[in-house]
Order: sequence, then C-alpha cells, then structure tokens
Amino acid sequence: MSEILSQDEIDRLLTVSFENIEAFKNYLLNRKFEPEKPYGFFGKDIEVCIFFKSRDENILSEIKSKNEKEGYGNVKIPNTNITLINYSFCPKCKKIYSFNNLTDYYMNPKVDMNFKNKAIQHREDTRVCCDVCDTYFLPSLIISDGTPKNEAQFLCKCQTINAIEKYFSKSNTRVLTRKEENIVEKDGIRGIKNDVYLKELEKKPTLITNMLQYTPVKLIMNLIDGTNVKKGDLLFNGWSSF
Repeated sequence: MSEILSQDEIDRLLTVSFENIEAFKNYLLNRKFEPEKPYGFFGKDIEVCIFFKSRDENILSEIKSKNEKEGYGNVKIPNTNITLINYSFCPKCKKIYSFNNLTDYYMNPKVDMNFKNKAIQHREDTRVCCDVCDTYFLPSLIISDGTPKNEAQFLCKCQTINAIEKYFSKSNTRVLTRKEENIVEKDGIRGIKNDVYLKELEKKPTLITNMLQYTPVKLIMNLIDGTNVKKGDLLFNGWSSF
C-alpha cells in the first residue's frame, strides 16, 4: 500500500503531525476551541446529549458497561489513559443507546422525506429517533481519563467520512473517497486509503474524535504522528462496500 514520497510530500508530512503523544493527549483533554455547531441537517429543534449539563455518572457507567458486554465502543487511545465513550440516551424516556445500538439505528434510520434517499440520509442525518417515545436527539462522545474531561458530537462511520470530505472541500482539497486513486480493491472488495493528516483537522475536534473511535488500535498512533499516509493505511483499516 506504500508509495514513494517526493521531498515536498516528506516536508509536508513533517509539519502536519502532532509533536508527540503528550501534546495530543493535552489537545483532547484541554482543548479551548469555540464549540462546533452540530453536524447534520435538522427540520426541527432537537436535544443534544451533553454530559456536562446533566453530569449523570450513572448513565455514563451504564452505557460504558453495555458497550463492554457488546464488545464495541470504549476506545482506548494507545500510550495514554484516555478512553472515548459514547454518551447516548433518550432525553425524554432515558432509554440508553450503546455504540452498537447507534450503529444499527444509523444503518436503518426513521425515514425522513426531507432526504432524497436512504443513502443521503445515512450520510447527513445525525439525529437518532428513540424507538420507545419517538423523541429525536443527538448522541455525544465522552473523552475520559478516568473521569469525563471533554466531549464531542457522536457521528457514525459514514457521517464521519462525509463531514471530513466536506471540510476539506472548502479549501478545494479532495480526500478519502473524493479522490479516485484512494479507492483500492482486493478480491473484489473495496478499501479507502486514508490520506487525511489529523493535524489538519485540529480546529474540528468532533471529526478527530470520531475518526479515532473508528480507527483500529494498531493504527491510531500512525494517525496521531502523521505516518498513516506514508504507511498506506486504509481508512479504518477495512475492506468493505463503502
């Protein structure tokens, strides 16, 4: 998957990585950026699950426990004590949504005629509709070093790709699936080369934390130190039908 880099590309590579893992840890725990507007398009007001407004440790513990039992979520960042945990529950009836529950919902969301088709809704509708009381809400992602320290909006894998591509397109830069050469095949199954430098997303912590939660642990350090492009990492290290 690797390719020979020009000197210009090597020089750029050296300028777009985080200085070290400690610097990245501090970025996640202590970031001071202005709050990002929620991702997605909404036809009506909805509630965002924000831990630091409710500070409900019981719900967070319950979600974390459910994730552990299902084997999804609760992503540990290598060489740090940081874990990413989804924080998702219906604000009206308090039904808890694990990482797996969210993934299942986004694959089959409640149909909204504001979107032309299911594929577009999957990419752009970040709401979750509670299957108990029909309340819409936006799930969150907790950044914890043993205790909650920060949070960002939770996005599914497809929405993460879509939001990253849109962000780079504002500077007329094509990344991920918008570059034809990034789409590779193996045994008839497609994969996507990850040509995104995490440092270039520094002003978008929501996109960074969501990209991290879908990246296999063995590839997270490549993403943080900016060697993912040089090493030819696949996006989320997966071969699938994107």
